[in-house]
Amino acid sequence: MRRVFFSFALLSGLALPAVAQDDWHPYSNPRFGYTVEIPPGFEMHQRTDNDDGASFRADDNGATLIVFGTHPPAGDFETDVADRIGYEKDDDWRILYSRVTPAWASFSGARGREVFYTRAIALCDGSAAYFRLQYRKSKLTSFDGVISRMAAALRPSDDCQPAE
Repeated sequence: MRRVFFSFALLSGLALPAVAQDDWHPYSNPRFGYTVEIPPGFEMHQRTDNDDGASFRADDNGATLIVFGTHPPAGDFETDVADRIGYEKDDDWRILYSRVTPAWASFSGARGREVFYTRAIALCDGSAAYFRLQYRKSKLTSFDGVISRMAAALRPSDDCQPAE
């Protein structure tokens, strides 16, 4: 029952009003060819040395956000997602929701007082883009609209269209 509630809470964010559009800012990664919108209150904490992505923090609520691109082995997006779900389980996260398709994937989990939501999309040349948002369980409903907007905004750059 808890799994159903958590999944419903994540999906119900589609009906909630989003934060004012002007408060969001874009993050683009030309190396992998993807863009995503960063929510209000998140400041860049660190950019990776190899330009794979960046991490962001929201000091007001303790949430963290990681965005990155990757080259899955043999360009197999679905296997890469399954491996990442396995890494989360190995790190004692209980996976509450998982949906994997050839073009995109979403999964979420809980551990103690924390939850996370990850979204991934397939990109050009067999690469992939991910974001992973982690926050306190007590803020679950506060992040519904944020997650919905970010999931919709994670997309290939105009010059990067994945194979159908």
